[in-house]
Amino acid sequence: MGGHSFGGERECMCQRLRAIIHNAGILAPLSEKHPDLAYAVNVGGTKNILEAMKQSERPLVIVFASSLSVCGPRAPGGPPLTGAHPAMGTDHYTSHKTACERLLKESGQSYVIFRIGVSVGANAAAGDLSPDVFRMLFHIDPRTRLEWVHPEDVAVAQVRAIQTPSAFGKTLMIGAGEGGRLTFGEFYGAMFEATGVGRFPPEAYGTGEYYCDWLDTDESQALLQYQSYSFDAFIEQMRHASRFTRPLVRTLSPLIRWYMLRYSEAWQSRKRAA
Repeated sequence: MGGHSFGGERECMCQRLRAIIHNAGILAPLSEKHPDLAYAVNVGGTKNILEAMKQSERPLVIVFASSLSVCGPRAPGGPPLTGAHPAMGTDHYTSHKTACERLLKESGQSYVIFRIGVSVGANAAAGDLSPDVFRMLFHIDPRTRLEWVHPEDVAVAQVRAIQTPSAFGKTLMIGAGEGGRLTFGEFYGAMFEATGVGRFPPEAYGTGEYYCDWLDTDESQALLQYQSYSFDAFIEQMRHASRFTRPLVRTLSPLIRWYMLRYSEAWQSRKRAA
């Protein structure tokens, strides 16, 4: 389709809209392997949306899915992160999200920025299981704090944001609150146990910092009233979703764990030193 006809279709589409929920994007680690593609989708796509909004005859609001990762790598400890924390790019993915936040604030359009916590649902076990993901997983210090939030709660918050003018122009932290605060070690341990793989020993994990922490969600919850799932409830949901596959996974868990640990630098270094 030619650029001119696409532009016309894009403009026509925006005339029929009242709000835009922008979740599209390429995540890490794929964003780090294909930075040009990721930039075109993450930043270029956002520019296209904002340009279409400017051409609309009616006022629109955009709810943008950013990430808590724009707050930079975090050492354990300190107060929860707030929306006032400056955005910073430390890799391609966070640089793209930081650029998008800036574009929104400079656009003159109505917007709500969501800096979303670790948002995975009960089907997480069927997600990306590539070696790059395992390398990243085992690199992270298991003491690193994270705040989980259920995807359904994120969706509720996005819908309510477009109906809440007092949220317009704000950067909001989106997490589950006290019921979603834990460490990476606790997070992955509970999920691996629920699916039948089993917990990995502390020696499998490294000491690397990661852009994750607990979030101050008081403002977002007061505005949007979206928090309904705790992490414990999510784990029960995951156990139910994997009830038929868990016996087989438990049988195969020695092989699965051997395969995953091949991509743990901490574990392999320990074996080489033994």
